[in-house]
This record gives sequence, C-alpha cells and structure tokens, in this order.
Amino acid sequence: MAPHLPLLLLGGALKPTGLDCMDQAAERGIDVVVADTADNLRRAPEVVERALYTVELTYSDPEEVRAWATAAAAEGERYLGVYGTRETAAESVAAAAEVLRLPGNGQKAVRRIQDKYACRAALVEAGFPQPPSARCHSAQALRSFLAAHPKGPWIVKPAAGRGSAGVSLVRDATELDAALDHLIAAHRELTADLHRQGVTVEAPDAFEAGVLVEGFQEGEEFSAEGVFVDGVPRVLALTAKVTTGGPHFVELGHSMPAPVSPAVAEHAQETLAAAAKALGLSWGVFHIEFWLTGDGRIVLGEFHVRPGGDSIYVMAQRITGVGMHGVVFDQLLGNPVDADSWRPRHAAAIRFLTPPPGTVADVGGWAEVTSAPEFLSGKLTLEPGSEVPPLKSSFDRTSFVCARGDTAAEAVANADRLASAVRISLRPAPAAG
Repeated sequence: MAPHLPLLLLGGALKPTGLDCMDQAAERGIDVVVADTADNLRRAPEVVERALYTVELTYSDPEEVRAWATAAAAEGERYLGVYGTRETAAESVAAAAEVLRLPGNGQKAVRRIQDKYACRAALVEAGFPQPPSARCHSAQALRSFLAAHPKGPWIVKPAAGRGSAGVSLVRDATELDAALDHLIAAHRELTADLHRQGVTVEAPDAFEAGVLVEGFQEGEEFSAEGVFVDGVPRVLALTAKVTTGGPHFVELGHSMPAPVSPAVAEHAQETLAAAAKALGLSWGVFHIEFWLTGDGRIVLGEFHVRPGGDSIYVMAQRITGVGMHGVVFDQLLGNPVDADSWRPRHAAAIRFLTPPPGTVADVGGWAEVTSAPEFLSGKLTLEPGSEVPPLKSSFDRTSFVCARGDTAAEAVANADRLASAVRISLRPAPAAG
C-alpha cells in the first residue's frame, strides 16, 4: 500500500493533546508535520521527536498561516489534511484548509463562532432561541442596554474569550462597574498570557474588542462532545457541569454521560445538527455548550470546533473507547465510521481542587488517591509554597482528580470522595498590624 500523505497539525506542540493526536494518527499509518511557534516547539521535545518534520509558524495568526500555506501549495507541498486542537488555532486551520483545498470549516464560519455576539446573532437569524444580547464598546452602551432590558439579571463578558475569564453576573446597574473592572483585569491578564505563547492579539483594549452583555439564561448547563461525520455533528457524550454560580460561574467539575432522558439526548442531537448547518459548520471535532430549560427547551450557547478542555474530551474518549481525532483522520482516509455504534461503556467525573486563597503549607493524600481503583487520571501542581489565587476563572484552577464509575452518579461520588481525600493546608495569614 502506498504511504499516506502527512497530516498538518497546527499548534501541535501542546502536550498531552498533541501527543494524543500523534498516537491516533500513528495507529492509521499517518505521519504528522507539526507547525507551531519556535518557543512552543522548543518546550515540547517529545512532540518534535515524533514529527515527520516541524514548521516554525505563528499558528494563531490566520493571515500568516494563509500566506505560508499559499507558498507551500505553490512549491507542491501536499497534505492529507490539516487539523488543530487549540481554540487559538481554529481559524488558522480553516484558512490553511481553504488554501490547500482540504476538508474543513470555512474561515468565515469559524471566525463567526469565535465571536460570541456574532454567533448569537446568527443563531437568532436562523430561528434559534437566544437571550437578548449586545456588543458594546463603551460603559454607556452597556448602561443603555440594561435600561432597555430592565428584567435582569444579565451576564457581562468578553465578546471573545475562554475559561470564564472576565465573566460576571450583574443583578442590577450598581454592580456594573465591578463587573467591568473584573473584565478589564481579566482581558489584560489573558492578553499578556497569549503574548507569552506567541499568540497575536488584535484588540489589546477590552472595549475595542467588544464587551458582550446578555440576559442571564436559566436552566441546567451541559455541553456536547463529538465529531462531524459526513458533515453532521454526531454526539459522543453529553457532559453535565457544576459551577460556582454567580458572579463568575467558574466550572468546578464535569460528569458524563449526563443524566438526561433518551428523548432529551435525541433533541440535543437534532438541535445541534440544525444549528451547525445554519452556522456553516461541517468538519472536525466539536464542543458545544447549551442549557436545558425547565420546560424542556434547548438554548444553545458557545460553539467550538475543537475538543472540550478541562479533560472533557479525554473523558469522552475513555468512556466510549472512541478516539475523537482518529474519527476525523478516518474520514480523511476514506475509512468508514459507524457513529451509530457509539455508546458509553461506563461513566467518568472530574473535580477540581479549589482550596481558599492563600499560601499552601502542606499537601497530603495524593499517593493514596492515585492508587485507588476508581482513579482515572489527575494532576497535582499544588505544593508547599504555592500561592492559591481567588477563584475568578478557570485559569485559577491547577489541580484535579478524575474518577470512573459504572454510572454517572457513582463516578461523581467517587470523584468527590477522592478530591476530599487530598489534604491541602494553608499557612496562617499574617497578623494584622
């Protein structure tokens, strides 16, 4: 059999996701070309060693990637497909696919879903229920929206962002200034972090980028993890979420499969398929957030054409035995995909370790937790001397435990118990004065 063309993996020097992609590509006899920044490649020698070759490229800059792909095409470079798992690579993946004439989502469609307001507006235009929302470029525009929609509460957040950074619940107009302070500080921190990763930030000012205000959506929060098969989003697992609630809604844990009825699961599948078609999405993996209201309606939230973070996609693969990246690669190869056979074999749940703010004095119990039979995976970065910040976004969490169970309820109980078994003590606060 003739060797396959290589896969182009944009932003692929991300561990462990990049290695997972390479594993699933290798199972299918596919070599991988990794394109990433020089700094990221230097920090991921395991990825570089396994790559067919590497390309130094600002993977987060769609125009730079488009220019590079144009030159590569002119020189006769050919690839089986282009793929990426980072949010900051999604538009670049689309741009490269367009230039190289490979399967993918259009760049315009990806740019639209990454702009939260534009995505909501497109869903409204297509007839999907959405809370009222507006993109504002001044504090006065925000106050005008609140005055025009007096039935609160409202959510104030960046028009483009991730990890709940900058998100606040505003119950009345007196809380708006605090919400804006929180958003501006989060935007500044995120911009600095992205600069350190070599990611281009087009709008360094929060209001220049746009501030999104929307009506607070009631209901249980879920997300859908899956892969587009023959152009249709096929759900691998639904994820139930636990958050801190207002004001910042930081996610504390996830569990799957979500405890919903078969009718609700089917309704979610049908709704996602219709919405994806309306948004012009048809390729790759997805992580789509939604709410289930008390009267059984599904209200769509954010759309992402990349795997779910917080180890969500890892759990989805573990409980089903389906490699999400591999399903994409199979379609590139023309291999059959039987999405109708996807079923959870067991359940999984993750809980983040969120001690109160302070300085860690001691950590105990981790060895016992990781040796427990129900332990699935975990990460512990907290150690004596670690500073624990106030919990304002997902970036303030560093450590977690993930547990298995025969049912979602059992997995949640196991994860809660293992998380509680990690003993984290803090140093006493210095005496005032």
